[in-house]
Order: sequence, then C-alpha cells, then structure tokens
Amino acid sequence: MVKNSEEAKNKTLRLLMPQWQGGYNLPYYLGAQLLNWLAPTSDDIQEEVPVSLNTERIEVEKGTYARADVLKQFHDAADILKKHSPDRVVVLGGDCGVELAPIAYLNEKYDGDVAILWVDSHPDVKTPDNYIGQHAHVLATLLGVGDEEFVASVPKLVHPNQVLYVGLNEWSTEEEKVMNQFHLNAVTPEELVKDSSPILNWLEKLNASKVFIHFDLDVLDLREFRSLLVANPDTYEEMLEKAPKASSMETIIRVLQDVAKAHDVVGLGITEHFPWDAYHLQNMLQRLPLLGDINKKEKAPYNKDL
Repeated sequence: MVKNSEEAKNKTLRLLMPQWQGGYNLPYYLGAQLLNWLAPTSDDIQEEVPVSLNTERIEVEKGTYARADVLKQFHDAADILKKHSPDRVVVLGGDCGVELAPIAYLNEKYDGDVAILWVDSHPDVKTPDNYIGQHAHVLATLLGVGDEEFVASVPKLVHPNQVLYVGLNEWSTEEEKVMNQFHLNAVTPEELVKDSSPILNWLEKLNASKVFIHFDLDVLDLREFRSLLVANPDTYEEMLEKAPKASSMETIIRVLQDVAKAHDVVGLGITEHFPWDAYHLQNMLQRLPLLGDINKKEKAPYNKDL
C-alpha cells in the first residue's frame, strides 16, 4: 500500500539497541529487550542494532571499556538511520551510549534546530580521561569533547544552548567543570514537582522547531521504581539512605506529555533499564533441570562496583 504524503513526511523508526558495554553491565541487554516487549505495539519501522554478547577478554582501550564494540555498534546504528532516513526516532536501550547515533542523526537532519532534554540524574559529560564507561561520555561527545574518533563521527555538533538537564541531581567534579565550561542549564527534581513551566519556558525561549528527549530511567526515584542499577537488592536499604531524592514516575510522565503537547518531539530514547527481578529469575532458570545446566553455580555477571 502506498502511503500518503503526510505519512511519508512523518516516518518513524523504532530502534532497539540493547547495548550494555557502555555501562559495562550485561543486564542492560535484558533490560532493553524487556523495554521493547513492554512498549506499545506499532506499525513504525523496527530495527535492532546487533550487539556483541562477548564478556571475555574485553579491554579498556584509550580509556574506554569495550571501545571497539561500542564504536562498531554506534556505526551500525548510524547506518540503519541512514538507510531509513526517518523523520522521528524512538530508541530503546541499553545504556545511555545508545543515544549518540540518533541524536547526531537528527541534529544533522534538522540543521541543529533541535532542543535536547536530557532527562537524567547524571550529566553524562565525563571523558575517557576520568571514566571508562562510554555511557557517561555520550553528551560530552555530542558537544565535541572526548575521544577524537567518536567526536569525528558526529556530523554536526550539538550547541550547548540546545541542552537542558531535567531532573539532574548527581554529578562529579570532572562533570561540573564541563557543565560550567559550556554553561549548561538544569532543572532540578524539586523544580518539577509543581508543574512543567521551567522546561516549557526554556523551550519557548530557545524556540527550536524540534525536540529530542533522552530519558534515562535513573531519573526516577528508586523508592518508587526499582529496575535501576542503583537499586541493587544487596545494597538497597543503604542506598535508600544515601541516594538523593529523585522524580516520581507521574511527574516525568506529566513533564513529557506537556512538552509533546506544545512542541514537535522528533526523538525519544529510553535507557538504562536494569531489571533486577528479571535478571535473578533469568539466572535461576539457567540453572534448573530440563531448562538449563544443573552444574552451573555462577550467576550471570553484572558490575556491582560501577
């Protein structure tokens, strides 16, 4: 069936990218697959980026864990985007590094006229000089900072005034330096409780024609939503005391709905789903009679020290 011109102008690609190496935690692969299964069904174009599941002999190269895998997966995602040339992109990840290709693609497609809402507890502007996980490099790369090969793969760098942090509540000294260098704006969880006006006012002032929403699930409060790395059952009670208060699910839903009602959202990426119960259940099933290996003693790996 031939699509009409309006449909053709609004082609959406749903990209499943179960990358885990950027956050060096294999359960992000499972988390992405579950996100894809849970998401509403759609007639949109659907593609999956092939992701290596090799966990052996992975090296830190040029300050980045599994750099070769992450770089290849980035280029594979970029090739899929180029092949379909969508107007809108939904990304289901995986660690935050999955956002590099779609944001780079959309920022070039719309000639830099894209506001980026970084809905995340963390600023993700670390570099290989101070952190090995590429998931925390991604926004720095889009701004032109960090690994030269990754930066060179971004056809049009993101301008700092295009970025607004939403729900930011935790950052390192190194990240604060980059944030100050680029004068990046932020809205705290407390500012979101009453209404969405801080974000809507910022968007109105920027007056960009398009919006990309990066939604790291760790922006949600672990007291309400526990499929997060920080909500490790082994240390959950301790983290309840230590973790700063984050946003409720209903607050984030309201914010994103308000944005979409007032602006043209061309991208949504959802990342870092760490499904602890499913991870432990998967591990159990792998070790049961008739289903798995009854001699298997070790659990599937995750990085508890991240």
